[in-house]
Amino acid sequence: MVTTTDRELMDTNQQGWNKLAVANVNSSYYELDTFRQGRSSLRSLEKETVGDVEGRKLLHMQCHIGLNAISWARLGANVTAVDFAQEALEIGRDLARHLEVDNIEFVHSNVFDLPKNLDAEGQFDIIYTDYGVLSWLPDLNEWAKVIAHFLKPGGAFHLVEIHPILGAFEEVDGQLRPRSELFKQGPTGIEISATYGDGIDGAPEVEMLTEYSWPWNVSKVVTALLKAGLRIEAMREVPVDCRQRFSVMVPDAAEEGCWRIPGDPLPLSVSCTAVKPA
Repeated sequence: MVTTTDRELMDTNQQGWNKLAVANVNSSYYELDTFRQGRSSLRSLEKETVGDVEGRKLLHMQCHIGLNAISWARLGANVTAVDFAQEALEIGRDLARHLEVDNIEFVHSNVFDLPKNLDAEGQFDIIYTDYGVLSWLPDLNEWAKVIAHFLKPGGAFHLVEIHPILGAFEEVDGQLRPRSELFKQGPTGIEISATYGDGIDGAPEVEMLTEYSWPWNVSKVVTALLKAGLRIEAMREVPVDCRQRFSVMVPDAAEEGCWRIPGDPLPLSVSCTAVKPA
């Protein structure tokens, strides 16, 4: 159940993400200049997880500034992209207009309010969300119900996410050490003054803001999707991340824009596919 307190904390997060969206426009992580020139923001893990999207109706939840949503549209999907940060959506809309990508619609909504704000029950072939999305949600059971609400019978939900095991480690003097974070109860509030958009050494500063997050693990995600009536079809754990989170991480030789820990000692990303029974 999403409580009144949860919503107040999510409202605080929303204000913060409006600031982060503006800061991320000029970041090296998003590389908008090369994106405008035709670069896809999708990595191998995302494309392999979702597969062919040509002609499919795709709902991208928590899309931020919309690069991956636009990339799916460039591959032929008819995309509805949703986020709760209005500034992020305006950036996405401007990008889509500049690139003349017209098979995408941006919707301003909190995930939990989406059934009230989008009249499309049971209409999507694909629902997708990725990288750094689940920790902002206070109730995964309600989140999964929203997914089931919008999926067509036979439609598939695809998640690509930072592996939660990373929350159980911190870096001290160049070494990863365990900490007791993964099974703590949320919410947890932290103050930040820089965005993640330019790596761990060159992150641009933003006005001080507070972010609230809720811990999760793989079992919570699977259980929530099962409770919502979806069938888990595939899960995958890989030792590759979409950005550098620790100084010990190095660029992945196999794919630009990806990072690994030497020796691949930990899973860094996880994907999941769940289907709504026909």
